[in-house]
Amino acid sequence: MKKCSITAVFALTWLMMMPPPKMPPVKDKSGNYEVNLSLPVSRWVVFSTYRNEAACRGDLKAMPSYFVCIDKNSPALKAASPRTTAPAAAPAPSRK
Repeated sequence: MKKCSITAVFALTWLMMMPPPKMPPVKDKSGNYEVNLSLPVSRWVVFSTYRNEAACRGDLKAMPSYFVCIDKNSPALKAASPRTTAPAAAPAPSRK
């Protein structure tokens, strides 16, 4: 009888992300679109993917300062959990 073992392979993926543009689109003095830095990272746009952090950080040096490298499994990328309870109902109109 042949024994088989299963080896878990975890593909580490790093993401280079950028914030989305402001809406409506607004250009700065140099003609570039302004980005919305107030949004959480979970709502940012994936610009590129990498197999390791070093490759991502290497390319990051040539990008604008608001670009970031982040691990795909980072808690920062988890969207806010949906509401688990229903909102309170509005009070019924009183009848006099």
